[in-house]
Amino acid sequence: MGYTLEEALDILKTNGFDHAEISSIYNMCEHVEPGKMTPEYAEGIKTMLEQKKMKCYAVAGHVDPTYDEQCAMLLKKLEFAGRIGAKIVNTNAGARGREKELFENLKKLIPMAEKWNVIIGLESHGDIVHTAQESAALFKKINHPLVRFNYDTGNTYFYCNGNVQIEEDIKYGEEYLAYIHLKDIRIRGDQVEYVPIGEGDLNFPKLFEWLKSLGRTLPCGLEIPIHVKGVLGNIKPAGVPLPKDIIAKAISNSVSCVNSLI
Repeated sequence: MGYTLEEALDILKTNGFDHAEISSIYNMCEHVEPGKMTPEYAEGIKTMLEQKKMKCYAVAGHVDPTYDEQCAMLLKKLEFAGRIGAKIVNTNAGARGREKELFENLKKLIPMAEKWNVIIGLESHGDIVHTAQESAALFKKINHPLVRFNYDTGNTYFYCNGNVQIEEDIKYGEEYLAYIHLKDIRIRGDQVEYVPIGEGDLNFPKLFEWLKSLGRTLPCGLEIPIHVKGVLGNIKPAGVPLPKDIIAKAISNSVSCVNSLI
């Protein structure tokens, strides 16, 4: 947060990445805004990526798709993702109790996903999609290859108040997994802090043991929101934009951890 898309891509490139998950998160971090997502704009972003010798596998397109206005935004993000060559658009599923509205709006979203061959990645966010154990039944009911599970390790742990073993819970969603947000978090009492991967409460060694046993490649994005902290039930960004040296250190520590586990 606090940097333009081009600045953010340059930070990633400087720190050794050639893939990015572009952010278009409603009311939070919109490096690309739905209102600008014309074919010409998408072509410009694609050109920017090509010039930097980078690719975008995923778009963070988080909205609440149970509301028609936000569903319309997600339709634009699916088309945008397809035009720039991304394979998945990650999003919230919507507030609990709005399952009926989600299923109704998936009738609009799925045809767009099919047109562009882009996966709708419903993310574990403590809402309609929560733990894998709870959410497997939802994905079974949806029963569509382009509506899949984006398992966010930090979100799952946070919304369970630390009372879950993500390396065990994720197994319940194996059949529906299309993407993982690798994110670490530390909870002490009611104090919450997101930290570089490997420095929090999550058992990534056990998680990677399981991932390596799957027999297939599962795309993962490193999400390192060290600017987000607070108390249980009330976390928020603070002190943005973070200095680039602090970002670089968090990235380096996270990459070192992941590389040691692959």
